[in-house]
Amino acid sequence: MNLVSDHRKWADLLILLVLNILIRGLWILYMHPPQFYDFEWYYTHAVSMLDGQGYRDGALYTAYWPIGYPFFLRLVFGLLGTKSVLVGLMTNALLSVAIVVLIYFTTLVTTSNRRVSFLAAVGYTLLPSQIEWNSVLGSEELFTFLVMLSLFLYLRSERGNWALWTVAAGIVLGLSCDVRPIPLLFPAAILLYEIWVRRQNWRASVLKLVLFTTAMLVGVCPVTIRNAIAMHHFILVSTNGGVDLWQGTKADGWYFWSWNPKVNPLLAAGTNQVLEDQIGTHLFIQHVLHHPLWTVLHGFLKIYFLYWVDWNVVSVTVHVIYHKLTGVAMWFDTITYWVWMLVVVFAVRKRTPWRAIALPALFILYNTAAFFFFPAWDRFRYPLMPCFAILFGFGLQRIFEKYRPTRQFGQNADVSV
Repeated sequence: MNLVSDHRKWADLLILLVLNILIRGLWILYMHPPQFYDFEWYYTHAVSMLDGQGYRDGALYTAYWPIGYPFFLRLVFGLLGTKSVLVGLMTNALLSVAIVVLIYFTTLVTTSNRRVSFLAAVGYTLLPSQIEWNSVLGSEELFTFLVMLSLFLYLRSERGNWALWTVAAGIVLGLSCDVRPIPLLFPAAILLYEIWVRRQNWRASVLKLVLFTTAMLVGVCPVTIRNAIAMHHFILVSTNGGVDLWQGTKADGWYFWSWNPKVNPLLAAGTNQVLEDQIGTHLFIQHVLHHPLWTVLHGFLKIYFLYWVDWNVVSVTVHVIYHKLTGVAMWFDTITYWVWMLVVVFAVRKRTPWRAIALPALFILYNTAAFFFFPAWDRFRYPLMPCFAILFGFGLQRIFEKYRPTRQFGQNADVSV
C-alpha cells in the first residue's frame, strides 16, 4: 500500500509541475509589461548592486524597502550573467511553482490526505491573480516561498530531529523577514501553537521558542549588520516601517503620500531616512493614544480592504498593455476569487482536522492582524493564499462528498512525507 501511495504522490507532483510550468510560462511570454512603482525600484536597485554601486537611494545608502528581494534578484542576474527583466519574471514564476509544491507537501505532512493535498495545490495553481503576479518583479513570490518553506520545516520538526528542523525553519523565516519584515513577531504565535495546539508543557514550549527565535535572528542579522555599517544606525530590516504606520493613520485601503509639508510632517526629515522613520512611528503612537476608537474602527476597515477584491495585479499587467480590458479583467479575477473563497468556507466544519492545520491557520490570523495598522489591499494578501489553499482543498473535498456520498472523506489518507 505504501508503494502504491508513494507512486500516486509522485504522479501528483509531476502533474502539478507540468501544469504550473505550462500555465505560468505561457502567461509570462504573453504578458511582460514595463515595470513600474515598487517593481521598477526592485529592478533598478538589483542592477545597481550588480554594478557595484551598493543599495542606494540617489547618492545615499538606503534601507528603504527591505533589501532582501532586490539582493536576491541581483544574485540571479549575477549567476546567469544577465540584467534581463524576463529572467527575473521567470525566476518569480519558478518560485510560484515551488510554492505550489510546498502547498502540496505541507498539506500532506499535516493531514496525510493525498486527495486534499492535490486539490489544495490545484486550487492555488488556477487562481488567476496568483498567476498574474508573476508578470511583475515583486517581492511576493520570494517572501511567500520562504514563509511556506519555514512552515513546512517547522511542521516537519514534529516528526523527529526537532532541534535541527526547528533551527532550519527559524533561519528561513528570518530570511523572509529580510524580504518583508511582517513575520518578525510570529514567534509569539509559535509559543501559542506549542502550548495551545500541541499541548506541550511550558518548559518544552519555551525551549523550542528560544531555539526558533534565535535561528530567526540569525537569518535577519546580515541585513541588520549591513544597515549598521552602511547607515551607522541600528536598523533591524528597513526604515519605512514608521512611514507605513503613519500612512495607516491617513488611509485604509489605498496608498497615501503628500508633498505638502502642512499635510506630511515626514518631509521635515529631508533625506534622513532614520529620522523619517522615527517621526512616522512617533506620530502613529500619538494618534493611537489620542484616537483609540478611530484606530479600532479603521483597523477593521483595513482588514476589510485586505480581503474584499482581487484586482490590484490587473492595474500593473493588463491595464498597462490592454487598457480597454481592465474592467473585465478586474471583475473576472474578483468573481473567481469570491467563488474560490466560498469553497474555503465549506472547509469550516467540524470534521476539518483543525489541530493538524493549526499552524497555517495561525499564520493567516497573524498576518491579517498585522494589517490592523497598515494600509491594506489585495496585493498584501498574496502570502496568505497558500495557507487558504489548504482550506480550499478541504472545502472542495466537502463539495465532492456532497455529490458523491459513497466516497468516504479521508480516503488515501495513508501517504507519508
